[in-house]
Amino acid sequence: MVFGIVGATFFFAALVITTAVGMAAVGLFTKLRSLVDESVAPALGAVKDAADTVRGTTEFVGRTAVAPVAKAYGAFAGIKKGLSVLSGFKGRDKSG
Repeated sequence: MVFGIVGATFFFAALVITTAVGMAAVGLFTKLRSLVDESVAPALGAVKDAADTVRGTTEFVGRTAVAPVAKAYGAFAGIKKGLSVLSGFKGRDKSG
């Protein structure tokens, strides 16, 4: 009989402790979520803005610097190839 009473007492004590730990865990997760929402979300917004700025800069450099150089090089290569075809000169033979 004594063991039954002691067992029931320990069971209810364990139940109370488990409930308290569970409620503390829920409160901790709630605080953690609010902390993430308040501090991490604005930082992620700043990172997204920076990525958009880099993307815009890359597009600008591509339009203003890379594309004209590529067009000029393509035109030069085309003229060179056209002149070599018209003159029959194909350059040095690299095989020997």
